[in-house]
Amino acid sequence: MYNAALEEWLNEAEGDPAMNPGGNPPAQGLGIPPGAEGMQAPDPNAPVAAADQSSGQPGENPEQQSDQEMPDRSEDPQSPDMPEEKEKQSFEQWQDTFFRESVKADVNKLIDLIHQIRDVDLESYPRKFVEDNLQICFLRQNANIDKASKEVRKQIKAQLDSNFPARSVVGYLQSAMQTMPELNNVFIKIKGLLGAKGDMHRKYVASLIGAAQVGNGGNTEDIIYNEKDYSIRISTRFNDKWGRVEIGKWALKEEDPTSYLTDPEMKRLEDGSPEERDVLRRRIVMESIADNFKKRAFIIHVVGNDGTIYMVGWDIGSSLRNAYTEGKLVVKTILSQNSEALINDQGQIVPAVDLKVIFVKETGELDKDGKPIKEEHDFLERIDGILYLTANQQIIKEASSSFSGISWQETPYNGNPNDLKVLMRCIPNAPEMLMRQC
Repeated sequence: MYNAALEEWLNEAEGDPAMNPGGNPPAQGLGIPPGAEGMQAPDPNAPVAAADQSSGQPGENPEQQSDQEMPDRSEDPQSPDMPEEKEKQSFEQWQDTFFRESVKADVNKLIDLIHQIRDVDLESYPRKFVEDNLQICFLRQNANIDKASKEVRKQIKAQLDSNFPARSVVGYLQSAMQTMPELNNVFIKIKGLLGAKGDMHRKYVASLIGAAQVGNGGNTEDIIYNEKDYSIRISTRFNDKWGRVEIGKWALKEEDPTSYLTDPEMKRLEDGSPEERDVLRRRIVMESIADNFKKRAFIIHVVGNDGTIYMVGWDIGSSLRNAYTEGKLVVKTILSQNSEALINDQGQIVPAVDLKVIFVKETGELDKDGKPIKEEHDFLERIDGILYLTANQQIIKEASSSFSGISWQETPYNGNPNDLKVLMRCIPNAPEMLMRQC
C-alpha cells in the first residue's frame, strides 16, 4: 500500500543537513549495510586497474604463467578409481571355506564366518547347516568341552587308525573324559530330552571332537571331522536301551551280483548246485551291506536306567567283511507276517523275503563228535527297509572282543543314585524354550 506520509518524511530527510550531512542517501531502509554510509560509491566510468602480474592470485593471465607453475596432468586417470564390488559368495563356496577353517579348530573364527552368512536368505538345508554349527561352536566355548576337545583332536592327529576310525575316536573320547564326570553327566541329561535327544547328542559329540554337523540322523553321515588330507564321516546314534539301534536304509540292488562276484562265480550262481548258489547269494548280501556303509563310522551311546554310559565305535564296512570271512557272522533269510510284498508281472502278490545277520559264538563246550558247540544270536535285521542293530549289550560286548572294527566302552555312574532323576530332568521345559524373552 502507498504511504504518503513516509514519502514526505523521506523527502524532508534528504534535504535536511542535520539528518543527512554528507548529502548521501540515507543508509537505513535502502538496502545499504550499516556502517557504510560514508563510503564513496565507485565511479562506473573509472578505468579498471591492471592485475598484478606476479601476485599469483585469481585473475592473473594464464598465458603468462610459466610451465613450471602449470601442473602436469598428462598421467592423471581419465576417471576416478572406485573400489571393486565383491562378487557374491555362494553357500557352497562359503561352506568349503568353513570346512577348511574347521581344521584349525579356531572357534571364534568359525563364529565370525557364520555371522557373515547368517543373515543371508538361505534355503532350508543351508539354513540348518548354519544354525546347527553355530550351536556346536557355542558348546565348544565351554572350558571343559574345549579341554576335552583339544585332547581328543591331539590324539586323532597323532595315532588315528585309518582302517578303524570309529574305534579310535571312541577310545580317545573315553580317555579324555575319564576324569571329567561333569561331561559324562551330560549324556544322562540328554537321556531326559526324549524326542530331541538324537539332535542334541550329535551336537555334543561334534563339539567334543571338533567336527561339523552335516546331517540329521538319516541315511548319510551326521558329522564330519576334517583334517587337511582326510576326513572322518561319522553317524551318531543315541538310544535308551540296546536291541534296536537304527543303522540306515539298505536294499539289495539288481546289479549287486555283478559288482561282487567274478565271472566264474556268476556262472555258478546260475548253474551251480543249490548249496553253491545259496552261499553266493548270502555273500552278495553281506558284501552289499558292507559296501553301503563302508565310508561311515558309527558312534553309538546308550544310557542305562542306572546311569551307566555305554559307548560303541563301529566301523561297519570292514567289520562285517572280516567277521563274515571268519564265519562269525552268517546271513539268514526270514519270512514273517510283517514282511513286505510285491506284485509280479502276472499280478500275483509275492511276499518279499527279508533277512537277518546272525552272530555265531562258541560256547566252550564240545558235542558228541568232539566239535565246538556254537550258539546263534541276533545281530542285524532288516525291518521295513531299514537295517537295525538288534543285538543286546552282552552280545555287542562279546562281538567287540571277537572280531575287529568294534570298540566297547562302559562308564558306570559314580554319583548318588538319587541324583539321576535330577540330572535327567535338568533340561529346559517348553515355556523356557518357546516363551523366552529375546
